[in-house]
Amino acid sequence: MIKNNKQLTLTRKRIDEFSDAIGKLQTEKPKFSPLLAKAQIDALICQRDELTQQAEEYEHLLSGDLVVFDVNNISDLPKALIMARISMGLTQKELAERLGMKEQQIQRYENTEYNSASFKTLVSIVEALDLKITEDVFLPKESREKNILLSKLNDAGLDRTFIEKRVAPRDLMPFDYGLWVEKTVKKLSSIFGWTKELLLGDAPLVIGRDGSMVARFKMPVGANEVYTSAYTQYAYSIANIAATNCTLDKNTIPQEYNVVREALLETYGEITFESILSYVTRLGVPVISLNDSGAFHGATWRIQGRNIIVLKQKSRHTSKWMFDLLHELYHASQSPEQEEFSVVELSETSDERRNDQEEIDANNFAAKVLLGENADSYIKECFKNANGKIAWLKNSVIQVAEKYHLDCGVLAYQVANQLDAISKKTGNKANWWGAAHNLQTNTCEPNILCFENLISHINLERLNHQSRELIEQISSD
Repeated sequence: MIKNNKQLTLTRKRIDEFSDAIGKLQTEKPKFSPLLAKAQIDALICQRDELTQQAEEYEHLLSGDLVVFDVNNISDLPKALIMARISMGLTQKELAERLGMKEQQIQRYENTEYNSASFKTLVSIVEALDLKITEDVFLPKESREKNILLSKLNDAGLDRTFIEKRVAPRDLMPFDYGLWVEKTVKKLSSIFGWTKELLLGDAPLVIGRDGSMVARFKMPVGANEVYTSAYTQYAYSIANIAATNCTLDKNTIPQEYNVVREALLETYGEITFESILSYVTRLGVPVISLNDSGAFHGATWRIQGRNIIVLKQKSRHTSKWMFDLLHELYHASQSPEQEEFSVVELSETSDERRNDQEEIDANNFAAKVLLGENADSYIKECFKNANGKIAWLKNSVIQVAEKYHLDCGVLAYQVANQLDAISKKTGNKANWWGAAHNLQTNTCEPNILCFENLISHINLERLNHQSRELIEQISSD
C-alpha cells in the first residue's frame, strides 16, 4: 500500500520499468519455448498491474471522493486509518502534529500498519482524524464477492498467494473484480466441483474424499491436513488434464532396475536427469513438476490407463530430481492391470513411509538404476572408509565416487539417506544433509525442462481456456 507522495513517485517509476521490460520481451525472440516466454511476460504484467492498482488506489484516496472505508475485521482497522488520513488530505507530518508526535513515529507506525501501536494509540488516531466507526461494512458488491471468496478459500486450505499464482486469471485490469470472480469461480468449479452458489454462499467449502486423492500414508504430526487435501485435489486436476490430452504412445514400464539402467546407457550413453526424463517420456508417462511448498512430496496417478508422475521439488539439484523421478517410475510400473491407480506420498522422512515395503523397493530401484547393482556396497564403503567419523564422510564419498566413476551428488544423497535411517534406528542424532547438498552440481534446470517437455506432449489446441491457463500457470514463480 502506498502511504505518501514519495512512495507514489517511486511506484510510478517501477511501473515504467516493468512496462519497458515487458515491451522488450514482447519484441525479442524468446530464449525458451513461446509458452514459457508468455508465462514470463504474464508474470511481469501481473506485477506491473499490482503496482498500477496500488498507485490508482492512492490517487483515488487523494481525490477525497471516498467517505466510507470497509474493514472485514478488527485487524483491517490500521489500514483503514491510513486510507482515511490520505483521503482527508493530511500528510504524515500533519497527523503527527495533531497527536503531539514526531513525523518519523507516524511513518514507522504506518510502515508496519500500526503493528507496534497500542490500542490506546489507535483510539487517539481515530479521535485525531475525527472518524466515526460503526459495525457496518459498505464495500462495492463485486469487491465484496472477491473478499468473501478469498476468505472461504483460505478456510478450505487455499491461501490468497496460491489462488493468485495458480488459479486466478492473469490478464485482467485492476479493479475488474466482477470478471476476476467469474473466471476464478469457473476454474475452481473445474478443479473442486464447487458451484458458484456454494463458493459465494455462507456454507463452508469441503474437499471431496475421492480415493484417487487419498494420501498413501497418514499425515505426519504438524501437517496441515486441510491444505494437503486441497492441494492434492489441485494437483490431481492438473494430472487429469495432462492424462486426457497427452499425445504420447503408452508403453510397458519395466519393473527391473537393470532393464531401465541398460536402456538408459544404451540409448543415451549416460544417466542424467535429461536422459531419465526423455526415457520416461518415451514410455508414455507425462511428468509434471510443481514447486509449491508443503502438501505432499510426490505422486503417481494412473488415469484411464495413463500413468502421470508429479514431482514436487524446491531444490535445483539434479541428483535429487533423478532419484525422485525413478522412485515414482517404480510406482508407475506396479499393478499394470489396473486402469486407475494412485500413490500420493507425504514426507519422505516419515517412519511409516520408510518402513513400507513398496517404498523400500522403490528406493532400491532408484538407487540401483543410478549407481548400478553394487549401490549398497558403494554406500557401505563410504561408511567404512570414514571409520565412524562423520567429519571424514565427505572425503570418503568423493573418493568412492572417483574410484567407481559414480555421480558424486547421487552417492552423497544415498549416504545421507542411509545415515538418517541409522540415526533414527539408534537414537543418535546425526544430520549429513548439509554436506550432501554441498556435493551437488546443477547441470540443468529440471523444473523448466519438465514444463517444456510436458507442454510439448499435450494437445494444447484441444484444451479449453480454463484448462490451458491452469497448465500454463504451474510454471509461475
